Amino acid sequence: MKTSFSAKKQDGMGSAIGAIRDWVGSVFFAAMAAALIRWMVIGLYVIPSGSMEPTLLTGDFVLVSKIHYGARTPATPLQLPITHQTIPGTKIPSYLDWIQLPTYRLPGLSKVKRNDIIVFNTPVGHEPPDLRAYWIKRCIALPGDLVHIRHKQLYVNEEPADSADRTQYCYFMKTKRILTAAFFEKNDIKNPIRTTIPGREGYTIYTTPEKVKQLTTILPTCIQSVNPVEEEGDLRSSVYPFSPTLGWTKDNFGPLRVPNKGMVLQMDAQNILLYGPTIQRFEGKKNIRFTKTACWIDGQEVAHYTFCKNYYFAMGDNRDQSGDSRFIGFIPEDHIVGKAVMVLLSSDRNQSFFSGIRWNRLLHTVN
Repeated sequence: MKTSFSAKKQDGMGSAIGAIRDWVGSVFFAAMAAALIRWMVIGLYVIPSGSMEPTLLTGDFVLVSKIHYGARTPATPLQLPITHQTIPGTKIPSYLDWIQLPTYRLPGLSKVKRNDIIVFNTPVGHEPPDLRAYWIKRCIALPGDLVHIRHKQLYVNEEPADSADRTQYCYFMKTKRILTAAFFEKNDIKNPIRTTIPGREGYTIYTTPEKVKQLTTILPTCIQSVNPVEEEGDLRSSVYPFSPTLGWTKDNFGPLRVPNKGMVLQMDAQNILLYGPTIQRFEGKKNIRFTKTACWIDGQEVAHYTFCKNYYFAMGDNRDQSGDSRFIGFIPEDHIVGKAVMVLLSSDRNQSFFSGIRWNRLLHTVN
């Protein structure tokens, strides 16, 4: 009887160990499969701010396709699957930067097109490039394009490039009386700021030119005027390439040509000012040095420089509430993660998750 009891106990322990082994194996397989899908096929990203309003709202869960442009090979291989920067719920890094590999891109369905909404790793940060924060913006200029902003109006290759129904600006709306919250909600205007200065009563609002046209034509009884607001004060050094001598602001920027692979620059003072930071940070040249008027590579002064990569220029649709290429510079092609294709679901962060669900945005196509 003792032998029989011992055998049964061992069989029970073996079954338990086998079950645990199967469970661990299943979890590991599921994690690897999820990591593979997230790397090669599609990812889910949450919109944290209003920089892409009215196209994308805070609290949107956006599906981002990796197969459109082709998945990137990992530059930082020593990282935990399905994590980004830190282990969830902690501040412990989820990666080791002991090994850094060159990045390659697998074949994709298409190239990045002008006006695509793209997700990319920001060029700014101390983490490895593929582990920096994810940003989502609209690609407004391709490699080789000329970008120019004059009094808020965007021009690409000297052609107007803003859409009246999807690009949002800051306006001051002078009114004849106090407007109700219902008025702003009905016209889809969020967070108006009221001004009570005598002779300047009204509201600072963020909306589209198309909506402004509607407001001034259908409501002349309570609205006197709606005018765009350009930034005031000397904020010129905050925009790329961070030189007050250019006199650029976020509302009056450029002209600036986006670098493309094979583009040749004469290394004079102007081009060093405009492109020197990009060359130094992203072109992979280890021994490069700049002065205000000259460039040295591997100890030799060079009169011309040929770009090794393509770059892009991206901006938020909410122009006056967006940190974008006007402030961080060009987006290197190997920083682009994928193309935003659909809002899977959306929830207003000012409410609880379920009560704040925006039902009209479920499976909403992004364009």
